[in-house]
Amino acid sequence: MFVGVAHTEHPEAPELVPSAHCLLRFRERMPVRTPGGAEPASLLLEALRDADITRWPPGWAVSDRPAELWAVTADLAFPLARTPTPGRWLAVTCLRRAARP
Repeated sequence: MFVGVAHTEHPEAPELVPSAHCLLRFRERMPVRTPGGAEPASLLLEALRDADITRWPPGWAVSDRPAELWAVTADLAFPLARTPTPGRWLAVTCLRRAARP
């Protein structure tokens, strides 16, 4: 499933493409309850466009796979994987900061 491309101003990662798994996790973790895929896809691409690209995950992000780059917002983190297309990175999943008590 092709969700779309989020364009950034980061020199190493000008294009971020979410995987189908990333969209599923984003939908679960936001949560987005609207039927269909258009609204969650649009919100996910917006989150990726607005994210800071960094080499370090936030301290609250737990992942079983190391990532070369991360797209991070205040409450979301997306581990990024290189694709065969230069400058295009795949957002493999969506992690959300746990709610504070």
